[in-house]
Amino acid sequence: MEIAGLTVERATPRVPEREPPILFIHGMWGGSWMWDNYLGFFAGRGYTCYALNLRGHHDSKPVADIGRVPFADYVMDARGVIAALGHPILVGHSMGGLLVQKLAELGTPPAVVALTPAAPRGIFPLCTLELARLSLKHLHEFLLSRPITPTFGEADALLFGRIPPGDRRQAFERLVPESGRMTFDIAMKGVPVDARRVRCPMLVVAGREDRITPAKMLRKIARKYGAEFRVYDAHAHMVLMEPGWEAIAGEIANWLERVEHPVSREAR
Repeated sequence: MEIAGLTVERATPRVPEREPPILFIHGMWGGSWMWDNYLGFFAGRGYTCYALNLRGHHDSKPVADIGRVPFADYVMDARGVIAALGHPILVGHSMGGLLVQKLAELGTPPAVVALTPAAPRGIFPLCTLELARLSLKHLHEFLLSRPITPTFGEADALLFGRIPPGDRRQAFERLVPESGRMTFDIAMKGVPVDARRVRCPMLVVAGREDRITPAKMLRKIARKYGAEFRVYDAHAHMVLMEPGWEAIAGEIANWLERVEHPVSREAR
């Protein structure tokens, strides 16, 4: 379906519906397909679920040059979908995890879940040797606003560390080029988020073996917002797709129940 000019996947609940819905936001090189597990899981818990494809990703809103798309345009995309849905819970992964931090500053979501999120300004993002090496290799793409596409080796080392080897090639083939300008905005310039304006409950999820957004960095992000923080052993960056994802999704669902955001109380 299309919402606010973007291609969005929708999953309807199989049991009595809960309010509000959940909006899932993907990370770099990704798309709504990364949320297939979560769409089915949370629809099974009674939520109407939406997973957007940001502009330039998987036949969503076309762009003239993906390399030149700034982070602010992705914020605009998400805000358009949020306005159409009303007041959704926000769940973001990686770069999408930074998006939901910014969206929490700009709006009043009922709750936010950030899965292995990128860091806002003030928290150094390139804090692993592997990520620093990758950034140096692609520095010209950051600086010249060109599309960035990882090699299979790069994706295998940084993204797919806990995905079964037999599934990695298929996942890699679904990745799409990403914006060098947006990556510069995050990694070099920094995306400011005023924690004083983030008033909703927030959960930050880390994987113990993550080589992109390590747990020590995510602990700082959680501390910035006074968020609840959880680290999962035997998980890396792609916690939403790795074996054992069901346990994490279940704990997120239980957390959403516990925080009892205001919209749910009104609906009851």
